[in-house]
Amino acid sequence: MAAALRFSTEGMRPSDRLPFWNAGSVAIGGVEADALADSPFSGTVVRRTLGAATVFGMTTTPHRAAWTTRLIRRASAELPLRLCFQQRGRTVLLGDGAEHVVGPGHWFLADGRRPYVSVHPEPSRKIALQVPIVRFDKAERDAIRRMAGGFPVDGGIARMLEACLDTALADETSRDERLDGDLGETLIDFFRLMIREKQAESSPASMRELTQDRIRSYVRRNLSNPELSVEMIAQAMKCSKRYIHKLFRGDQTISEYIWALRLDQCRAILSEPGGGEITLTQLAFDNGFSSSAHFSRAFRDRFGRPPRVFRAERQGASSPGDKIAARERTSQPA
Repeated sequence: MAAALRFSTEGMRPSDRLPFWNAGSVAIGGVEADALADSPFSGTVVRRTLGAATVFGMTTTPHRAAWTTRLIRRASAELPLRLCFQQRGRTVLLGDGAEHVVGPGHWFLADGRRPYVSVHPEPSRKIALQVPIVRFDKAERDAIRRMAGGFPVDGGIARMLEACLDTALADETSRDERLDGDLGETLIDFFRLMIREKQAESSPASMRELTQDRIRSYVRRNLSNPELSVEMIAQAMKCSKRYIHKLFRGDQTISEYIWALRLDQCRAILSEPGGGEITLTQLAFDNGFSSSAHFSRAFRDRFGRPPRVFRAERQGASSPGDKIAARERTSQPA
């Protein structure tokens, strides 16, 4: 696992603490903080990046934090969704004309699609899982939009996820980074299960929704298999291809869902620190594409620019992967 990184205002001059804290927060899609009361702000955060997921542990003095329309515009397609477990102190959530007080032993969502303010009137400790909102499908995003306020950590899924986040932050040593993406996807799946658990409390899921969830889970487990197809899914689900198509009619088709997940996964890999080490051809084949040209066209259609340009923006134009690809092109006979 990649080592957890620790940032703290400890030892800094009081006047430097908030600028330092906000610069680090905004750089990773976070909120902007202001101090409360007369005492200077101080805070410590431990962060670990696990593929598309980011895990935080934050200890802070009283302060006010805001997610503004300016930050939303800056985030663009990277709008974050944070699942926060309140472990000490209170968080007062202000948004959409409502106020919700979240105390220890509860969790809440901070939805990056709309502005909000969180007030921490006393020393606070929380852990959070941050995931790009694009990693959730339309039904999940609609459900998230309706989930306001805090919820008790009383379900088995919530308790397990909180324990997983604590464990992910406990070890600050560096291990095998190849496991990071898998662990991040597992945490995201737990996140999805929590959303569905809350949905089920208000309205039981239909058989159609339950079957769709089973299919989506199967697709995610087999995403790198180039043989993944509607026929393969139908065989695994013991149903007809026609039934699979019918389940996803009127929403994103099953084929669109598969290719969207593959492209999201490729995009996450290209954004990682080691994303410059892999050639685009290898990335395409590892994620089920039939050719690098097919991958490049699909990536450009979904994200507005080719994968090579995207990686150059994230990694720097001289990444090893781009150099390898250039050598491959120049070594081919005319």
